[in-house]
Amino acid sequence: MNKTKIEGLRWKLGLLNVVVKDCEGRSGGLAIFWRRGIAFTLRAVSRLYIDGDVVGTNGLTWRFTGFYGEPKSDQREVSWKALRVLNAAGQNPWLCMGDFNEILMNGEKEGGHPRSQICMDRFKGALDECGLEDLGYTGDMFTWRNNCKSSQQYIRERLDIAVADRAWQNHFPDFHVRNGDPHHSDHRPVIVTFGEGVAGQVRNGSAGFRFEAEWVHEENCEAVVSNAWRLSMNTGTGRVADAVRDVAGDLWDWSRNILGDLEKRIKKVKKDLEAWTVPVYIESRCFSASWKN
Repeated sequence: MNKTKIEGLRWKLGLLNVVVKDCEGRSGGLAIFWRRGIAFTLRAVSRLYIDGDVVGTNGLTWRFTGFYGEPKSDQREVSWKALRVLNAAGQNPWLCMGDFNEILMNGEKEGGHPRSQICMDRFKGALDECGLEDLGYTGDMFTWRNNCKSSQQYIRERLDIAVADRAWQNHFPDFHVRNGDPHHSDHRPVIVTFGEGVAGQVRNGSAGFRFEAEWVHEENCEAVVSNAWRLSMNTGTGRVADAVRDVAGDLWDWSRNILGDLEKRIKKVKKDLEAWTVPVYIESRCFSASWKN
């Protein structure tokens, strides 16, 4: 990993604290950044993860792990073994996120050969054994694409996710996960925010909400609704009214951050088409999370 680039990122992001795991072989290395005032204590570093504890202003200690799964399918079990080792190392509320290089179901992949059910089951089994649950998302489902110019060979998948145990979810019930826009990368950033007022006025009920009929024609509308409903019913109060409000909030975020107005969407498509003419190379995996106490 290029130390000059890391130094540049520190100042560009305004996150002056950093832990770096240098590359091994063809691996690009790992890095985690955090701002001053955040009490982060490093637990362990390997080529697959950076693991540490965060102490909030209220005294609560919770755990954050930035994870990068084995890219080769025949070595994925090494990733799941590493997750189990991490799970055995401590009991603090746990948030784990990153590029796992695996999907949980074939609906999370478009193009190419279907993923082996055995491989997906092993991933799900490792998460279950560690008590980690998929936190869902708003935004585009697919976090990675292969940038292939041919539609027949174009592949996109949901490889980057955030997972957490129930203890973490109970301590931070207002968490929100958004798949952001890719910038000079074939991966979307997974952004996790939590604290008071994370999801904005729509979730707090202080602003009106109107379902737009044209949304039903958008490719990912159904996925946004079903994902928000499932997440709310499984981790929220279980009340229908609360679930409807959460769905409205996710639709509002999706409409504002993903759809935008037609002119912006046209410009984005043009930029994407232009970007396909330039190869993109990933040199590192960087993780960051923001939170409010």
